[in-house]
Amino acid sequence: MRKNDKTYKLMVSKMHEVAAVPTQNLGPFTFIYKKLIPYFKFSPWRSAAIISFAATVFLYLLLGSTLVRLASALQFGF
Repeated sequence: MRKNDKTYKLMVSKMHEVAAVPTQNLGPFTFIYKKLIPYFKFSPWRSAAIISFAATVFLYLLLGSTLVRLASALQFGF
């Protein structure tokens, strides 16, 4: 019954197309990519928190108290 359905055949062909995607090659960064990606896959919230904290500290060191004024202005605007 399903074998004659056009939508089913289309979906099966798309699934095979998606399954045939080659592995990513990032040149010299492939090794780093393969080491970092498991951390993002298995603990995305922890990774996001660490990256957000690091970005905040970096911006504070870069902009200083201007960052506080910018955050206040953005909060006031929204």
